[in-house]
Amino acid sequence: MATGPTKSKTARFETESALVDAFLQLLASRPNPWGRMQLTTEWDYRSGFTDVLVRTRQKQIIAFEAKLTDWRRAAHQAYKNTMFAEKAYVVMPAEVAERVLNQSALFCDYGVGLCAVGSSYVKILIEAHQKEPLLPWLRRRAHSYFDGDSGDCRTGASACRSDLQPAECVA
Repeated sequence: MATGPTKSKTARFETESALVDAFLQLLASRPNPWGRMQLTTEWDYRSGFTDVLVRTRQKQIIAFEAKLTDWRRAAHQAYKNTMFAEKAYVVMPAEVAERVLNQSALFCDYGVGLCAVGSSYVKILIEAHQKEPLLPWLRRRAHSYFDGDSGDCRTGASACRSDLQPAECVA
């Protein structure tokens, strides 16, 4: 009996880390809603860690918070990410995200989006609002990170993807 994500339309994830890994694989292996990008995981912004941080080809900073079930906490964390990100999303397993859709008012109030992750897709269920970050200096720090100016790239779970040079991107 297989223990990984099922081959059905939705996927079951045992841990948040497995959800993030699947999300990263989907971003890298196929077209995605955000296009080509640079990305990193567990980006430390001093007030917390963002599960996934990306910079698009248009130099837009987008933050993603992954949660298996706790959508309220994820929405709050995603809202905190608007301190430095132009857009912020909650990433959840598809079957959970579809149930959370009836809470769209909270997501709209926060201005954050909701993404569903299935075994072979990432789908935006609620589009994030484009915002001017509350702390421009922190956005500049995120850009410096992607430019390699910060010395923040580390090995391990929080590594800056080594295959992503400033001019090269995923997907």
